[in-house]
Amino acid sequence: MPHWELLAFDTAAHAGVFLLLAALYIFSARRQQRFPRLRRRAYLWVFVFCTGLGLLIEFLQTQMDLGRQGDWGDGISDTLGTVAGLGLMRLGQRYWS
Repeated sequence: MPHWELLAFDTAAHAGVFLLLAALYIFSARRQQRFPRLRRRAYLWVFVFCTGLGLLIEFLQTQMDLGRQGDWGDGISDTLGTVAGLGLMRLGQRYWS
């Protein structure tokens, strides 16, 4: 059995959470009036932040000895969820603008 299953519930949950996280960050970042640089580069910053957060969580879980285990497959799922959230927001931006 592979360590990372594409259609496992855990994988889908990771992707779904990061899809929602990325979409909400874009929704917020695109409305910032005080930070025009953030508005212009919102997609890049959200991608970097969400991907880094997902990988940091998995790395920290490998270092903990509290019954949690880091799984790099979950980091991939987090990244795929982030990309899906950014893609949906980009598509939606065409209809909202």
